[in-house]
Amino acid sequence: MNPNLTGRLLIASPHLSDGNFLRSVVFIIRHDVEGAFGLTINRPTDRRFRDLIDCAPAEGEPRDDDQIFRGGPVEGPLLALHNLAGVGEPCNTFDAIDQAVSPSIPKDGSLKGGGLKDGTKVTIESHPSQPWGSMSIDLGNPPAWITGDDDHLRILLRRPDAKVRYVAHYAGWGPSQLDDELQAGGWLHSDADHDILFGDPDQIWELAVKKCGSEVMSGIIPDVSIDRMNRCDPGMN
Repeated sequence: MNPNLTGRLLIASPHLSDGNFLRSVVFIIRHDVEGAFGLTINRPTDRRFRDLIDCAPAEGEPRDDDQIFRGGPVEGPLLALHNLAGVGEPCNTFDAIDQAVSPSIPKDGSLKGGGLKDGTKVTIESHPSQPWGSMSIDLGNPPAWITGDDDHLRILLRRPDAKVRYVAHYAGWGPSQLDDELQAGGWLHSDADHDILFGDPDQIWELAVKKCGSEVMSGIIPDVSIDRMNRCDPGMN
């Protein structure tokens, strides 16, 4: 039985020849009986978010890394993956969903979540100059947050201290489709971390493949690290 990949990385295997996903790394937002959807995080385009809005000089300089990434072959809304707690919805792993929310993109293209469950700790700090990001929420340390709200997208443009990835379109799978592809060996999967989610798109795939290999090997040989895996070339497998 394949694992639930919600909140995890889906990594194209070196043998996957589908042009839509060749050497791609997809952050899975939702994976359940209805299917799966995620955002490819290593396909930057030439478009920038600042070019889509009117930037007022009084608002300050926009961040330098506001390239828009192509999230997949399915047309969808412009979203932002980021690490600013309290802005949008948390992208929890399957194990943490019982403690929080699992965002999804329904057919109308809007983001929604199930709401915070009882027992979730929320603390609002007094920070009038930065109203977003001053919220402390104990949600099991989700690997990222996601939002499609226009105001949120603009706020993130002016927060160079936050890690942000703007993404248009998404990757989607129907019921059991992703599970079948996993069974056929087309994909690898691994835990998500900031170095991969928000790293150099030219290096993300190789780093993710090595991380995946390190996780597998550590279950067989203790103390196997990514540094040791760096001696391996994933393309030679």
